[in-house]
Amino acid sequence: MKNRVAAWHEEHANFAKLLNLLEGQLNLFHRGLSPNYPLMLDIMCYMTHYPDLLHHPVEDRAFEIVKKRVPAHAALVDELMAEHDVAVTSSARLAADLDSIVNGAILPREAVEQPGRDFIAHFRHHMAREEADLFPVVAEQLTALDWATIDATIKPAPDPVFSVNPVRQYENVRREIEREASTATS
Repeated sequence: MKNRVAAWHEEHANFAKLLNLLEGQLNLFHRGLSPNYPLMLDIMCYMTHYPDLLHHPVEDRAFEIVKKRVPAHAALVDELMAEHDVAVTSSARLAADLDSIVNGAILPREAVEQPGRDFIAHFRHHMAREEADLFPVVAEQLTALDWATIDATIKPAPDPVFSVNPVRQYENVRREIEREASTATS
């Protein structure tokens, strides 16, 4: 079902926007400037909730179907699903460290900067692999019945940042995305 995979492409583009914002904050940090820690925390809260709890589990279900139908892709599916687990662990750890900083803890720069950069690199690489290697197979293999079965087990939910009615918690993230977009077009 091509429209479902197109939605994943759009979600990946949205995740990339957030990774770019996070990277910009890490760049400030690297230059000895003060990043916007609450913004960084909001980004990581989003990354530990929407992709980890809704986007990746749906992908995992779809990937499992591909694995059964196209055994030649089994190793790739296993690798990408394992990468989802790595993303969950690293995003939770980075979010916890940022939460500590926002709440007054003093952590060494290395405790945030390198894990943040590692998270960004991992996530970008992972999305590129999915886009190039597995999304076309998912689009070809999954039927409307497959998607209905997946939706019956994992209820779709609106994106808390990028939907028409974003969650109030992410207002600062939305404003920063809009500011970046206007700066890029100016």
